[in-house]
Amino acid sequence: MSEVKGQTTIHYVKQGDSLTCSLRSTFPLKQFVTNGAGTVSPAFATNKPCIYPVVRSSLHASRVAPQTSGMKWYYNGVEIQFSSGLSQSMGGVAAGTFKSEVKTIDGFAVPTLTILKDLASSSNIDSDTIEFRGTVNTGFAAVVSASIEVSIEQTDGEAYLAYISINNGGVIDDGTNSLTATAHLLVGGTEKSSGVSYAWYKMNVSAGVDGWVSLNKTTQSITIAASDVNSSELYKCVVTSGGKTASAVMEVVDETDILVLYPNPTNQAGSPVPEELSSAQPLIVYRPKVYKRSTQQQDNSFTRFNFLLTNSAGDEIASQDNAQTFSVLLDHAQEADGDLTLIISA
Repeated sequence: MSEVKGQTTIHYVKQGDSLTCSLRSTFPLKQFVTNGAGTVSPAFATNKPCIYPVVRSSLHASRVAPQTSGMKWYYNGVEIQFSSGLSQSMGGVAAGTFKSEVKTIDGFAVPTLTILKDLASSSNIDSDTIEFRGTVNTGFAAVVSASIEVSIEQTDGEAYLAYISINNGGVIDDGTNSLTATAHLLVGGTEKSSGVSYAWYKMNVSAGVDGWVSLNKTTQSITIAASDVNSSELYKCVVTSGGKTASAVMEVVDETDILVLYPNPTNQAGSPVPEELSSAQPLIVYRPKVYKRSTQQQDNSFTRFNFLLTNSAGDEIASQDNAQTFSVLLDHAQEADGDLTLIISA
């Protein structure tokens, strides 16, 4: 049994439950700017990344559909204003850079934000942040929010970018016995398929053994069976071409497991807190609980857990085995220079 958590905002909506909101994108939110020439790749104008919220009940480990009206989108902390669905100009961002609409993704009608124009430029080489705020109706209205980074980097040569596509939104359930994950490599913004090698890995978190374990699979696509996923798993593919490498990480979730692991983020006193690290909240203490999905009752036989904290690339930041609690610090986020992923196994 394992559960994967990133940096998100959590709002409690009923006893023993919480809503976790995260943002996904249909295309990697990363752009490169070539030094001197100012060339940007890959082009968002061509690939049009579509960002959408994924809201889950932590107790039930199931998706919850957000309301498709009343939501707000923010770019670098500034609310995006729309006219007929297209964003108005804001500072150095041209009008029509973003499009707000409702789409059906993974079987859910969700509010989306599509990027229609490049964000990176010779004058914008710093990473940006996009934030979503919306409402979920769980019998009464509950506010959810999440942010996602648009990574921008300078490069002296051709940029190598890997990403993984997967069917069914990366969710395995009773009606989906397997998924197909496919790795892609973009070189200078153009997909490359010949002369490319692939190496697949799965994250292991158990007492004394943490880190990426080779699956000994070297094909571009792999099949992931329901039996391969214990609640939630991380997979990585390292793609190599011309002596250069790039890697991508993805999460696969099983929403039908009998047991559900609830991370239970708290402060030092044990009171619930959102999963956000800042100068105002420099510490989160995780005190995990395991519930039986069918009865929603806590299974008290699970008292100790294995913890692995990684950066967005899956590199270890900190770990602890056979412990009741685990503390995540602002220092950890500063070391990772971004969001963190906490993996808990029991």
